[in-house]
Amino acid sequence: MNTTISFDPVVVDLENAAWTPWSKPGAEGRVKLFNSNGKRLRLLELPAGFDEQHWCTTGHQGYVFEGSFTIVFDDSAWECRPGMAFSIPDGKRHRSRGASDSRTVVFVVDALVA
Repeated sequence: MNTTISFDPVVVDLENAAWTPWSKPGAEGRVKLFNSNGKRLRLLELPAGFDEQHWCTTGHQGYVFEGSFTIVFDDSAWECRPGMAFSIPDGKRHRSRGASDSRTVVFVVDALVA
């Protein structure tokens, strides 16, 4: 169960926020999760070699802080490394898998689902 903080901030103190467990088939890690102004903001830490088993169609934007992972689409795949940003449109089927040699730390923003 994720602990979610909802508010309308100007600043989110990610350094001092608590980590909570995060799990998806093929990917278990931890998250700092915030909801604000109709958006879900997540700092995710995933272990080396994670491999999401389910396809997602929710759009996401993000920034990679540490590690590398691949975003897999039906017809292509894109590697994301530290310092790179990504933007996946709504409706584009995708899933992710991490490199086997390092954890992944990524900041992800998407729309709150009602």
